[in-house]
Amino acid sequence: MTNKSPVDVPIVTAKDAIAHHMRWRITLQLAVTMHEPLSPGATRAIQHLEECSIGKWLVSQHTSSIRNTPEYRDLVACHEQFHRVMNQIAFAINRGDYEAAGQALAAGSNFRKAAQAIASAMMALDSIQTIAIAS
Repeated sequence: MTNKSPVDVPIVTAKDAIAHHMRWRITLQLAVTMHEPLSPGATRAIQHLEECSIGKWLVSQHTSSIRNTPEYRDLVACHEQFHRVMNQIAFAINRGDYEAAGQALAAGSNFRKAAQAIASAMMALDSIQTIAIAS
């Protein structure tokens, strides 16, 4: 796909982070609808969670003061789960199984649950420290 990957979207607030991860839904859904594989950049960012904006932030010096908080640990766990679910969908898309990928994106799916969990975790972390990522 030629679409820009959600990897390059800047994150400044928790709402930005939630929107970033919701862009993944759009990217995945578009690939399913268009019957096109994901771009190599999107696939790589899904497979390597430290390559997405939130993953980069989570391991940056910006989080050193909050890494021992339950909110941080919960966000890390939710982020890992979100990428595990996305990786399964990306694998289905890239092998051409668009029907399975579409079902995996449907309401009530593990993807939707993981997306909601990461949004909730991001808001909880934002309540203890406003999120800001240096460009």
